[in-house]
Amino acid sequence: MSTISRIILATVVTLVVHVDNCFACPACKDSFTSAGSNGSTGDAYSWSILFMLGVPLTIVVVASIFIARRVRQHPNSLTS
Repeated sequence: MSTISRIILATVVTLVVHVDNCFACPACKDSFTSAGSNGSTGDAYSWSILFMLGVPLTIVVVASIFIARRVRQHPNSLTS
């Protein structure tokens, strides 16, 4: 394993392990810690963040698949 790969792996592992130590704004933190009337607010924040991260990735994957299929169907159309 190369040195750069080890550094990247160590960085990723460190970030994953220390996720619990991340700080949140007071409103977000309170919505997660108090499961009272605002308990679902924290869940809503979590789901909205997941969707915001997932939609661009989905768009890129679908576009890549579409382009790959077009290139396979018409391989000679790329050369002039």
